[in-house]
Amino acid sequence: MATGGGKKSTASKPPAVIAKPTAPAPATKSSGATPKGGGKAATGSKLVQPVKKGGGTSSFDKQFAAGMKQIEADKKKLQQLLDQYNKGLVSSGEDTGGEDEGGEDPALAYAKMQDEKARQDAFALLRDVFNSYGLSELSTEIESYMKQGLGTAEATLKLKLSNAYKERFQGNELRRAAGLNVISEAEYLDLENSYSETLKAYGLQDYFGVGVTPNERKNRQKAIADVIGKDISAVEFKERVSTAVDRVKMADPATKSAFQQFYGIGEADLARYFLDPTKALVTLKEKATAAEIGGAAIGQGLPATAASAEDLAKFGISREQAQVGYSVIAEELPTATKLSQIYDEEGITYNQAEAEQATFKQLASAKRKKEQLVEREKAAFQGSSGVAPAGLKTTYLRQSSSAGYF
Repeated sequence: MATGGGKKSTASKPPAVIAKPTAPAPATKSSGATPKGGGKAATGSKLVQPVKKGGGTSSFDKQFAAGMKQIEADKKKLQQLLDQYNKGLVSSGEDTGGEDEGGEDPALAYAKMQDEKARQDAFALLRDVFNSYGLSELSTEIESYMKQGLGTAEATLKLKLSNAYKERFQGNELRRAAGLNVISEAEYLDLENSYSETLKAYGLQDYFGVGVTPNERKNRQKAIADVIGKDISAVEFKERVSTAVDRVKMADPATKSAFQQFYGIGEADLARYFLDPTKALVTLKEKATAAEIGGAAIGQGLPATAASAEDLAKFGISREQAQVGYSVIAEELPTATKLSQIYDEEGITYNQAEAEQATFKQLASAKRKKEQLVEREKAAFQGSSGVAPAGLKTTYLRQSSSAGYF
């Protein structure tokens, strides 16, 4: 009870906590008695369990939501303990002297200390989770939101609107701007890893940059974001690299020469050309096939043009078919050209373009020109099987008669 001088009685109850205070057990409603000690205040136990290895990796959102939910639960639990503790010490309308003059209740101070320790433990665990995802730059944002006391939903939304988040997942911003659906953070990181593994397998691991220093890492992430933003899947990315390296860069010299001749792209620029997300994969594959077809012609000493090679590629001619077909054309074309010159006045011509149409497309009009040359040659020498090749006027005509190859 207070004395006349206004000072507190020296017989008031001693401080609730001296060294390492413990919160008393809750009082029952019936008795109203002050509970005895024994119930501990918050102990600062870990709030977020580390991610277990094996059995699948949780998504970014699940990890984040789980951490925030655990913190909210522990905050409620701590508040309940404090409420129960205060109810046990303070009666209605009475001053128990639980605080020193001008000071703070030791139990409350200890509880606050434990609450702060719990937060720090949670921050450390969440930083570990973010670091495991390669998102260390976002852990500061999360820590700031938790210190502000934001709830899970609000903190998640605010994080995704932050500049740090948008910069890290810039590919999603590009997808959104292009009218595409954004992908989850886990899918995004999986794509980054898949791209890197593919490039490494083909000896192009530095294509997006080395990513050693923080600035280099940001530049690398930005380059990858451009590909993700163009909706290039891991499978398509691998096909592009494979087409560039296996079908062009590692091809025979004639094919590389044809690609350079047709499209002005040398070996050093092949990867960048085929990984350009603005170029459709189907078009790139057709160009690779066109280069292979042109290479087959060049390999037989024949001229090649991009228009002709691309036309055959669209028609469905493969590299192997081109090699066989141009081998036949290279054998018959010299004779056909000579006969065309002889019978030019009759309007019968048969050149490489017609040979390609007859050989690869089985075009009837081209085949007829070839047959007309043969028949005209026979008619010029009476088409008699009794006329021996030795009776023909020239050595060339004897070789190129219907008894010859053509």
